[in-house]
Amino acid sequence: MASLQTPLLAALILLAMVIPATQAGPYGANVEDSVCCRDHIRHPVPGRMVKYYYWTSDSCRRPGVVLLTLRGREICADPRQPWVKKILQKLDKVAVGSGPRHRE
Repeated sequence: MASLQTPLLAALILLAMVIPATQAGPYGANVEDSVCCRDHIRHPVPGRMVKYYYWTSDSCRRPGVVLLTLRGREICADPRQPWVKKILQKLDKVAVGSGPRHRE
C-alpha cells in the first residue's frame, strides 16, 4: 500500500503546481471567435517578457487582456492594473505604424 501512495502523492503535487499556472490563461467562450479570461494573473509580469497582447471579447463577463510572452505563453491580465497599463502603453509605442490590434 505504501508503494502506491508515493506515486499518487507525487501526481497530486504535480497537478497542484500545474493548475494555478493555467488558470490565468484564456479560454474559448460559447461565442464564435471569442476568448475570455476566467481569472487574472495576480503578480506582475516583467514588461520585457511580453511581445504582444490582445483584448478579450466584449461578450466576456470579465474584461481582460491576454499578454503573449516571448516563450509563447498566453496570460490573462486585468487591464485596470497599473503594471498592465504600462506594458500596453510600451507595446503600443513600439507598434506605431503597424496598424490597430486592439480596441480603445
